[in-house]
Amino acid sequence: MKNLIQNIPVRMKRLGFFSAICFLLLGMIFLCEQHMKKGLYDQQMAQRWAADGGAAQISAFYSEDAVEDENYFKGIGQSVENALQTASIVKENENARLWIDAVSKNGKVVLTTSRGNIEINALGVSGEFFQFHPQKLLYGSLFSQDSMMQDGIVIDEDIAWQLFGSSNVAGMQVMIGQVPHFITGVIERADGRLERAAGLEKPVCYMSLESLQKYGQVTSGFTYEIVMPNPIKNYAYTTMQTAIGAENENVILIENSTRFNMLPLLGIIRDFGIRSMSFKDVVYPYWENIARGQEDILALLLLLKCILLILPSIFIITIIIYLWKNRTWHLKQGVVWIQDKIYEAGTKRVQKKEMEK
Repeated sequence: MKNLIQNIPVRMKRLGFFSAICFLLLGMIFLCEQHMKKGLYDQQMAQRWAADGGAAQISAFYSEDAVEDENYFKGIGQSVENALQTASIVKENENARLWIDAVSKNGKVVLTTSRGNIEINALGVSGEFFQFHPQKLLYGSLFSQDSMMQDGIVIDEDIAWQLFGSSNVAGMQVMIGQVPHFITGVIERADGRLERAAGLEKPVCYMSLESLQKYGQVTSGFTYEIVMPNPIKNYAYTTMQTAIGAENENVILIENSTRFNMLPLLGIIRDFGIRSMSFKDVVYPYWENIARGQEDILALLLLLKCILLILPSIFIITIIIYLWKNRTWHLKQGVVWIQDKIYEAGTKRVQKKEMEK
């Protein structure tokens, strides 16, 4: 066997060398993918909600005139609740929650202080928005469904410096439409090539959906997000399709939990060139724009991995053929050898049982 390996043709050795390089590149790509996926916190609510994989995160993006008001989503929640009851999916205890959701809208507001005023991008939010979209908090606190103040806002540090000349401004007051609002927290705005292109190149603040609709300017339709049990594949997605209406042309429905798996990414490669075409009047929030950018990158990396696997695959097949053609044994001898080993193992078991008796 040793001589056989030593006598491998030079061309095959070269093929093996380049195959090793391909494997090294594949390992580097794998690490890059894991790093990218780890940073997509907005897409990982299902993993945070149920570490065992028994939940799914679904997002619905509506066109601007598709939904009249926020009460529409109470009906969505009731449909989800009814579906869970029908499937006999119940709470573990009285205080447990099977699902949570969040509603948001893009917009603009003018913030005014004694130092002047600025117009900035704003997100009107309700529900458990900050559970879906964790923020790096510098000062103060974020608001939640239970503690939300309709007059509370969260700003990034750039806005804080522009309005107050300091970033530690939690508790300070600003005016929005002649109505006082209070800064509950100051966050660090994400920065990066995709983040800037997705809409975070400018300062942004978070406020209650009610305040944005009353005192600001709305610039998009609703975004609805939910994390819920997913006992079988596509259960959560199908439930949301039913609740929204499968034929609803004013909404784009996405399952965040599986969008970066191999099959969905292969679908992006398949639809290359037509993926960006859309006839729906939907404006994506910044986190969805980032996710779509990451999808494109991961799809290209998947294609690159497939290409890099071609050479190692050829090498392995070539080695197998070479070893087979240059074998010093025949198939019949191999079968006899296996039969002998099986017979020996059986004999040893019988002898062992007799000794135990």
